[in-house]
Amino acid sequence: MLIPCLLTLFSIGNVKAQSAVIEDHFKAINNHDIKAVASTYAPEAQVFSPNWEGAKTGQDSVAEVYHRYFKSTPDLTYKVANTINAGNIVTVEYSFSGTLNNPEAGTPDYMKGKKYTLHGCAIFTLKNNKIVKETDYFDQVAFLKQVGFFDQNH
Repeated sequence: MLIPCLLTLFSIGNVKAQSAVIEDHFKAINNHDIKAVASTYAPEAQVFSPNWEGAKTGQDSVAEVYHRYFKSTPDLTYKVANTINAGNIVTVEYSFSGTLNNPEAGTPDYMKGKKYTLHGCAIFTLKNNKIVKETDYFDQVAFLKQVGFFDQNH
């Protein structure tokens, strides 16, 4: 009887620790603290997103990605709607919004100054209280609609 109770307590403690990592992650994003965001990842972490092909690997790559996001959308904010813990996997439903004030090179001028709000989902794999893998999903067509892409290309 003692072993199942200990396993339950360990599991509860593990869920709390994982939840704290994810809370710290989104807090750092909303504070635009690139160093703190990168510190939530393991050195060998892989991040997958519809924004690019393949994985971004490591804390330096993560820092570069968020530097670009914060530069292009200085008012970028995330709101977590739901978090589901399952073992070492944490799934987060969220929304993110901002104004595309400083588009990256090659971005059409008509997108500058456009506001957007998108819903997304991230699946995090954690190990030793660090993110080792993250896969993000969001509707790119919704983004393109909100920044005027389809208004330009009838």
